[in-house]
Amino acid sequence: MKVILVIWCFCFSFSSVAQIEGGSLTYKDLKDLAGNWAGTMVYTAERSQVTYQSKLEIVDMKDSLMFNCILTGPDGKQVIEKYAMYIYDNGNKLRFDSNEFEIVAIRRRGVRLTVIIEREGVDNYRSADFQQTIIIGPANLNIERKIRYTDMVDYFIRSRTSLTKK
Repeated sequence: MKVILVIWCFCFSFSSVAQIEGGSLTYKDLKDLAGNWAGTMVYTAERSQVTYQSKLEIVDMKDSLMFNCILTGPDGKQVIEKYAMYIYDNGNKLRFDSNEFEIVAIRRRGVRLTVIIEREGVDNYRSADFQQTIIIGPANLNIERKIRYTDMVDYFIRSRTSLTKK
């Protein structure tokens, strides 16, 4: 009986290692993102919201994707952002928006793919957890960015981007 208990505990310790919900992510999963996208980004800062018109070009770089984004604010000022998205070989980490994220969940529902990524960092001189939810459909791309400070229980939404493919 003791031997069975030891074997069971040994097996359980290996099965309880953190795994990504829904398998791993590959570059092939994201390849269809290449192209031109347009839509809006709603950014929440301190006690106000600003809506930006967004134009996004995603370029296939063969081993990564290059995001070239132009955000136009309500005052007509433009913000230009460029960053790459790279999936590491084991499919459990992602480099996006100049930061390394851990992939925590992948959900496939028909033609829709949802990827949830997280990282630790600092925002406004405070330690914080960052979470992004990327929802990819055949003609839609939604990115929700959330933050949770160490003294908070829940995440709050920092920005929501909704794009359609042109």
